[in-house]
Amino acid sequence: MKLKIIGFVLSVVAPLLVSCTPDSNAGAPLLNSNDVIPLPTVSYSVIASGDSTINGLPENRKLEIYTNQTAFNSNLYLFLQPLAEHTVDFSSRRVALLSLGGRPTGGYSISAEKIEDYGEFIKASIIIKKPGSNCVVTQAQTSPYQFVEVESVKELLFEERVEVVNCI
Repeated sequence: MKLKIIGFVLSVVAPLLVSCTPDSNAGAPLLNSNDVIPLPTVSYSVIASGDSTINGLPENRKLEIYTNQTAFNSNLYLFLQPLAEHTVDFSSRRVALLSLGGRPTGGYSISAEKIEDYGEFIKASIIIKKPGSNCVVTQAQTSPYQFVEVESVKELLFEERVEVVNCI
């Protein structure tokens, strides 16, 4: 009886063992459903940033993408005077304007945190910082902005995250 059971187990297990082949990832850790695979990042640089417009009028909040030098220069002029020369190779890059629009006080900012490549598009993670209730801030209207040159011509999508800064 024991021999029949052993024979049966071997007849079931043996084909499974024979079908196993060495894996080239044998030493690699297995991924769990909680593991995050990092995405490739896209290089970018900040062209200009600040907290006001030249004309003093508060801008409306906007995220804009410029695909040519003329449009970029005309919008950069609203924020920087005299206009600093900054030439962009728009055949391989884009420029994004991140503008928080008019805010009642100082202490606000907007900036690109990271830009990741998702294959058919890229995603810019934007962080918006606002002052907490215990912060001492400038009592004047501000318009935080940032111009970012992105080393890609793929479609650019935005994801925003708000962070409240506690000062004390």
